[in-house]
Amino acid sequence: MDTKVTVSLGERDADPARLEMLHRQVREELRQVDDLDVASLASPTGTTPAPDGTRGLGPAEISALSVAILGSGGLTALLASLRDWLRRGHVAPRTVRLEIDGDVIVLEDADAAERSELLQTFLGRHGIEEPA
Repeated sequence: MDTKVTVSLGERDADPARLEMLHRQVREELRQVDDLDVASLASPTGTTPAPDGTRGLGPAEISALSVAILGSGGLTALLASLRDWLRRGHVAPRTVRLEIDGDVIVLEDADAAERSELLQTFLGRHGIEEPA
């Protein structure tokens, strides 16, 4: 499988610094998963290189993660990680936005069965079967 998925995370009432932290945490979790290649995507305003000795991306620049699915288990691992992140202990509701070839789905406030059905439909439009 050779699929690129853009992942954006959200949390109600989160400020830019909180969103940056969430993206960094999920990026690091996904980097531990075989069959995934994860990179941060900068927003259009974050396209200039950072000065030497500074962070490359700040709170205002983190907008998404680019995840390349490299192996057959990659999609399963990506979806499992994102589902876990949505369920993980937090007070404010969270969202995950997935984009493949300009097609977008946002997962929020849905139970597991609804989420699975939505994902099957979304992935099916791209000729991808959701792993069991």
